[in-house]
Amino acid sequence: MQKFLLSLLLSFLFASDGWAQQTDTVFIRRIQALEGQVDSLLKVIHLMDSELQRLKEKDNAKKSSEDEFLAPAADQESAETIPEDQRSRHKEVDDLLNALTQRPGQLRLNGAATASLQGHASEENHNTSGVGSFDFFATTSFDPHSLLFIDLEAIGGNGLDEIFSTLSGLNEDAGSTQDDDGFDRITVLEAWAELSILNEIFTITAGKIDLTNYFDNNASANDETSQFLSSAFVNSAAFTVPNNSPGIRVRTTLLNRFYVQFGLASMENSGLNLLDELYKIGSMGFRIFPHSRWEGNLRLYAYQHPVEESALGCGLSFDQGIFGAHIFGRYGQNDDKIADWFGISSAWSAGTSFAMRIADRETVLGIGYSEINPRGGELENEKLLEIYFRHQLNKWVHVSPNLQVVWNAAGLSEDLTILGIRTHFSF
Repeated sequence: MQKFLLSLLLSFLFASDGWAQQTDTVFIRRIQALEGQVDSLLKVIHLMDSELQRLKEKDNAKKSSEDEFLAPAADQESAETIPEDQRSRHKEVDDLLNALTQRPGQLRLNGAATASLQGHASEENHNTSGVGSFDFFATTSFDPHSLLFIDLEAIGGNGLDEIFSTLSGLNEDAGSTQDDDGFDRITVLEAWAELSILNEIFTITAGKIDLTNYFDNNASANDETSQFLSSAFVNSAAFTVPNNSPGIRVRTTLLNRFYVQFGLASMENSGLNLLDELYKIGSMGFRIFPHSRWEGNLRLYAYQHPVEESALGCGLSFDQGIFGAHIFGRYGQNDDKIADWFGISSAWSAGTSFAMRIADRETVLGIGYSEINPRGGELENEKLLEIYFRHQLNKWVHVSPNLQVVWNAAGLSEDLTILGIRTHFSF
């Protein structure tokens, strides 16, 4: 009996041990399967985290790019200090072009629109005029040393210059591109390529160019869409220069302070007989305290006009930052041959602009005075005073009330007082 009980106990123990071994094996397999599932889940989480980081980096890059390209409109303080080597009077284009050189192969489309309303402040004469314009800028870069730029423009209205004759020009943004039959046209204002070589020591710009982008430019008085509206402050009234046409500009810069440049342009925009009548111009300039609140620029230029083989003109332009303001001045002189053809012997202008913040918005006050000496002793010197007050509504929109007073308009005894308002949009 004892042997039977001992055998039964041993059989039970062996059976229990086998069952326990089987149970441990199943449990271990389940643990291993669970660990495999956890590993798979961790891999999925890691992939999702990597994708999330990639999306965040892409979004941040997009925001950074957007901020960079909107910066010219958002930061008007920088807009008051145009780079000395500016390519366009529309200052926001300069910053876009500089940023674009860091992104070769990308095509950027930007634009600007300007609307102005002017009226003669006289009880006898209530003439009013409206002008609207827009520009589409297409820019691309092939590498950090090359650019391609196209400016498409349309303008509606000729402004008060169609009513009142002046030497100063009351609205430089005017000049309808509408056909005689009333059909609105878009014109190619500029279309050029620019190449920098030898570590940017030499810069070559060729195509349909605007010579006033490079010669007689000025940090405080060179842009009719955001600064002074009168033509006499956008460029010197004595500066005789052809309209935008096929041309080339070559520039060399030394130590980022001194430059010499030359330009050739056809007198006609037809593309024919390019070498028959060439307008020739050269200039030199010097910059002090670059990229600071005290930056100043002095520019001297001289040109030969094909109206006569030896017809010459010259001028100078300067601007200087001082105590939070900018002062500027210009002088231009033509010899008798150009003066007889153009009607202006000499002209000078001077003024200042103050940048301030009102209601946490960028605001600029500009004051300028100009005097123009017409050809012929029987005409009086035309004098012009302009005051504008530009206020930033947001980073895209600015509004500028404007006052212009003209004495001896067109060299005659007529005086004019013009009130206006201008709105500028950047997009």
